[in-house]
Amino acid sequence: FIGSWFMMRLLERGYTVRATVRDPTNQKKVKHLLELPKAETHLTLWKADLADEGSFDEAIQGCTGVFHVATPMDFESKDPENEVIKPTINGVLDILKACLKAKTVRRLVFTSSAGTVYVEEHQKSYYDETDWSDVEFCRSVKMTGWMYFASKTLAEQAAWKFAKENNIDFITIIPTLVIGPFLMPSMPPSLITGLSPLTG
Repeated sequence: FIGSWFMMRLLERGYTVRATVRDPTNQKKVKHLLELPKAETHLTLWKADLADEGSFDEAIQGCTGVFHVATPMDFESKDPENEVIKPTINGVLDILKACLKAKTVRRLVFTSSAGTVYVEEHQKSYYDETDWSDVEFCRSVKMTGWMYFASKTLAEQAAWKFAKENNIDFITIIPTLVIGPFLMPSMPPSLITGLSPLTG
């Protein structure tokens, strides 16, 4: 959902885009990307998966900017620690390592979540960049989506630590709820989840 919009906007501005998808041969999932304006000359699709260590290395090689917008989302997971939390943390660290190996990346932009900032037992009247969600509170209360809040918080903390230790220009975007028109042929799972309070 977000990735499709990023691609379209970057292509509109004349950038050469390398997009990673789990299966570049799955026409049902990538056809809408290949049909974007300028895609024929400015877009290539690369096979990569957050769960496969090193799979982003080749796609990131030679890039000057990287946008990391994907995250595992499975609110029904029977094993959230291993199916959501660990892959989220390991995925962002793998992308950071690929940026380091490439030696060409000037900045990595990570799409985080407001859920990394304010999820705690006692809400405050304001939050800033020093605030983090309480992961242990999430784990103990197990509110809807708790594994998403925990995974994004732990992943961003790990990413900041790695970026600082390795002098990587790293920034995060902290959206609250991302909804709107989508470019893919079917409604994205993240949008279904975001609209669930309204749609039941």
